Amino acid sequence: MKGRVALALVWHEFLERSRDRWILVLTMLFVLLSGGITMYGKAGGLTQGEVVGPSLVTLSSLLIPLVGLLLGFDAVVGERERRTLNLLLSMPMNRWEFILAKFIGRFIPLAMAILAGILTAVFLIEASFGAALIQLIIPSLLLGATFLAVGIMISSLVVRQATASSLLITVWFLLVFFYDLAVLGALVVTDGAMSNSLTTAIVVSNPVGLFRITMMQRFGGDNFLAGFGLESYIPGEGMSALIWLAWVLIPLTLSVLFLYLRRQRS
Repeated sequence: MKGRVALALVWHEFLERSRDRWILVLTMLFVLLSGGITMYGKAGGLTQGEVVGPSLVTLSSLLIPLVGLLLGFDAVVGERERRTLNLLLSMPMNRWEFILAKFIGRFIPLAMAILAGILTAVFLIEASFGAALIQLIIPSLLLGATFLAVGIMISSLVVRQATASSLLITVWFLLVFFYDLAVLGALVVTDGAMSNSLTTAIVVSNPVGLFRITMMQRFGGDNFLAGFGLESYIPGEGMSALIWLAWVLIPLTLSVLFLYLRRQRS
């Protein structure tokens, strides 16, 4: 019975998010921009390593976090404002199942949007470069899952959607734009005294930075990172997987905790 309730909630979330006009607009934007970048690269006679691959990495690192946050920011607070949260929590499923159902139901349309954008580029580019672009899929899905989990955490923390919206934009700007600027500022202030290992550790602790460096390494090879002196400090696949896992599980765990604490207070 409990499993059926959770699955029903997953299905409901999937249907609701799939009809969200903002998600549809951003999905179409991602598809169009991915296709446009690919066609531009082909028209200029450039290889995926020169323009298409890195450009898609930049596009993905901007849009995917935004879509993930938009999908997650009203997951809990929306139910609270509609006064349906207590009803859902009274059903035969625990809070972990509730949060996971919200996460899975919203991740499916996010994954579909990501696949649509990347596969559009794969379809338009030469076959020899298509395999390289497919490497974007798994890291992009992990990036989306990370920001979806963060969005759900924000939604569990606040009591109004307006507050969640403000936090959404703040988190997006902090992690996507200002984080790297802060690292550069620290390098300038310390006059380059920060070691390459410390700099790399700070960069990859941010999921956007981990995504960018991982994909640039795949498209440009170790020679690309050698120019920055970072090739020896990039985390391996095992460590990268742990970082991604932490960025998904910690926000979801905090979501359950916030939900429990707020329930206790009420």
